[in-house]
Amino acid sequence: MKRLLTSLVMCLAVGSVSAKIEAPDHVLYGSVSLFGNPVPEGQLIELRLVSTGEVLARYRLGSSDRLGSLYALRIPMDTVEPRPAGRGRPGDPIKVFIGDALAGETTIGAEGRAVRLDLDPQNLATGPSLEITDVEVFEGNGGTTPVVFDVSLNTTDPDDVILFWRTRDNGATGGALCSPGVDYIAEDDQQLIFSPGEMQKTITLQVCGDSVIEPLERFFLDIIGVQNGVPSRDAAVATIIDDDNVPELRVADVSVIEPSSGQTAAAVFRPRLSRNSDFEARISYRTEPLNAVPGVDYTPVQGTVSIAAGDLEAVVPVPILNAPGALPPRSFHMIFENPFNLTVTDDRALGLIIDRAFRPAALVEQQVVNGRDVTGLADPTAIALSPDGEHAYVVSESLDTLAVFRRNSGADALAFSASYSAATTGFEDALLDGALDVVVSPDGLNVYVAARTADAISVFARNPATGALSFVQNQVDSEMSTPESTVPNAGLRGVRQLLVSADGEQVYAVGAASNGLAVFARDGTTGALEFLEAEVTGVDDPQDSGGTVVAMTGPSGLVEAPDGAQIYVASRLGNAVQVFARDTDSSSEDFGRLSYVTALRDGLDGISGLRGAFDLVLSPGGEQLYVSAESENAVTIFDRDASGALSLRTTIEGATQDVPGLVGPQGIAMAPDGLEVFVTGFGDDSLTIFRRLTEAEDGLEPGDLVVRQTMFDDQGSVLFMAGPTDVEASGDNEYVYVVANEDNAILVLRRISLDVIFFDGFETR
Repeated sequence: MKRLLTSLVMCLAVGSVSAKIEAPDHVLYGSVSLFGNPVPEGQLIELRLVSTGEVLARYRLGSSDRLGSLYALRIPMDTVEPRPAGRGRPGDPIKVFIGDALAGETTIGAEGRAVRLDLDPQNLATGPSLEITDVEVFEGNGGTTPVVFDVSLNTTDPDDVILFWRTRDNGATGGALCSPGVDYIAEDDQQLIFSPGEMQKTITLQVCGDSVIEPLERFFLDIIGVQNGVPSRDAAVATIIDDDNVPELRVADVSVIEPSSGQTAAAVFRPRLSRNSDFEARISYRTEPLNAVPGVDYTPVQGTVSIAAGDLEAVVPVPILNAPGALPPRSFHMIFENPFNLTVTDDRALGLIIDRAFRPAALVEQQVVNGRDVTGLADPTAIALSPDGEHAYVVSESLDTLAVFRRNSGADALAFSASYSAATTGFEDALLDGALDVVVSPDGLNVYVAARTADAISVFARNPATGALSFVQNQVDSEMSTPESTVPNAGLRGVRQLLVSADGEQVYAVGAASNGLAVFARDGTTGALEFLEAEVTGVDDPQDSGGTVVAMTGPSGLVEAPDGAQIYVASRLGNAVQVFARDTDSSSEDFGRLSYVTALRDGLDGISGLRGAFDLVLSPGGEQLYVSAESENAVTIFDRDASGALSLRTTIEGATQDVPGLVGPQGIAMAPDGLEVFVTGFGDDSLTIFRRLTEAEDGLEPGDLVVRQTMFDDQGSVLFMAGPTDVEASGDNEYVYVVANEDNAILVLRRISLDVIFFDGFETR
């Protein structure tokens, strides 16, 4: 009987356990948002007990098609002691999280009930939600670089909203000042105040630059608290990108053939990185016209282009339009700026539009470059051709040298022959310091060099057969006359340009520092010079009938009338052209001497276009005088009458749609046939070739100039024409020589006759 009772108790006990009924779940459900913004699918929603932090329910947003964008948390319930793990009871305080963000607080309700609870962290506090963005910044190579955090509210508040913040290291090291090992300036216990109505502000910190190659570094901007608002996150991250080891952006120039009417074409620029990167690279771009006209020759574009992490190249197309008429090459720049995760050495690329129907005035024949084709050609300033056309002479201002080239030798227009300096045997006494100009006498027997630093003219005898030189003498300004080989004289301080009279009897020199014009008699046998006189600004020479010289300040150019009766001087700082009468009576004691006549000064007596008058040239018959005006970006034309008097005709301004070059013009030359005028633009690395009219045409008069072609450095086949100074045309009317001072080069152009049919000889890329 006892055994039977024991068995019954055991059966009842087992039966009571298996008969326990599960309590129905309590369900929370509703919408989900983060500070008013949608929450993406896949975000985890969790319900946790406040007392223990135990997770009672989870739901991954979007995992149930029936719920759509809503959530539902089913909370297992229990009311029997002891409470099993993972179960709740009515009245238990709970918290609901969206990811790591606390989004709701409540208590568990009755078993078997469903309660709606819309989740958003902003529901837990009063006031707006405060958002702060992560940022990335290049550290820089020195000093400090600002790193700017954008801070915003999602709504306004009638009271001040105050953000309390501080910085915290996260790989990057903060400090009070930039010093070795410090990556950014740290801050502590700071405030940012939003006044009522304000919704956008910034926090600016400073990153310390250095040249040490480093990995990515980061620091936090911690949100300590928000008064009258709720933070959307606990911290923002600043990523410091080392710009000592980022890729370099390279963009090639682009040439494109102009499309025919009704067709389309594009100049496609390809920004390319020197290597790929683990981060996206970005840069903004915009077109900038040179002589191409936006909306006529091309459609301007601007924007930002990205190169994805791991990629090397992007594409930026520029639509090219059909422009009516046969036009010379036109160009525009593609400008690159605001780089991110890359460096830019050259911030622009050239777009060149080529019209197949255009007939050029000149084509590149040769480019003689210092260090590549020849040595001793650093900072060349001037070139002179021998009358027989066999040799060219080039002076180097920085090297104090005079180089000799053979012309038309083999396949080259110029071939190096020799170089002379004070270190050359037999030339020890030659004064070539700051050699600035060079001329060859009309008989081809002598070469003369203007040495600005030495305030001297060096005289050389020339062997017409070989072009070789031998030293003859120096002529030095009287204040500098110390060598026994010199003859004291005046007017040569800062001597800048020389002129040998067409009859070979005199040499004229302008001294920019002495504001003077020196006159020398030339020995027809030896080429030696003898000082005759000096005309100086502000002085009335008592030995001639002329008056006081006016405005000949900083003279830089001079030219002789075809009949030899006048000498005209361009005064760069005087903004003027001086007219001197020259004694042409070879039997007179005053043969070759000058008498001041007048000055045409910019801004006086109706004269304009002469600011920065730099150089000048006369037409072969002497009918017109053409002046390059450096400060005007212009060429000014004067008519000359039989007496040598000048009257202003017009000024042609550069940097315009019709005259795209001509910025800072210096050198000017006339073709011997009088059909073209050549002008160097030092300011924009250009050469403008004008067609000179010989008869009336379309409302223009003989002597007027019309742009025929403009060449720019790094455009098409012109690769070495930076800083063009001097330009000379060969006596055979076949070649033009441009001295590129900044590129240390001589550019040789072959003239194309006006009646030659243009051929399709351009290269495109």
